[in-house]
Amino acid sequence: MKMKMFPKMAGIAVVGVALAFLVAWPMAGAKGGIVGGGYIGSDKCKECHAHRYASWQANSRKAHSWESISRMKDGLTDEEFEECKKCHTTGYGQESGFESMEKTETPGLENVGCEACHGPGKLHTQTMEKAHIVKTPTIELCAKCHEQKDKDHVSKVRSFRYKKVIYAGAH
Repeated sequence: MKMKMFPKMAGIAVVGVALAFLVAWPMAGAKGGIVGGGYIGSDKCKECHAHRYASWQANSRKAHSWESISRMKDGLTDEEFEECKKCHTTGYGQESGFESMEKTETPGLENVGCEACHGPGKLHTQTMEKAHIVKTPTIELCAKCHEQKDKDHVSKVRSFRYKKVIYAGAH
């Protein structure tokens, strides 16, 4: 009887490890814990973090980044515009992240929102555990957009001294 239980237990363990990997993978290397479960949009974050949300909306140009890239769209190829979405929306190219203005199931992902830096927030909102969200984004995470180089290693994006902003709280 005990030997019959071993395959079931092993199967459960494999499924558990696979699920843990899938939940942790989206923000591997970020400081703060396990994040995942999908993107939910900044309006959901606002329910508990109203002060930080208001500060972000009032002080961050990226809170309205869709407007910026929309104004530039006419001068870009389709490929260039798609490239802009990687840094000027939330979760573009990732499961449950921004797709397009027509297809987005989760409103509020068309700009750079909370989850662009803190990771997908669905699990955090379900458990309300601080360990399920990235508390402090890493410099490497910010550098993905703010220190992009083209094929000739020329900066495509003017760096905005984000390192100081990270340590000050960025909101």
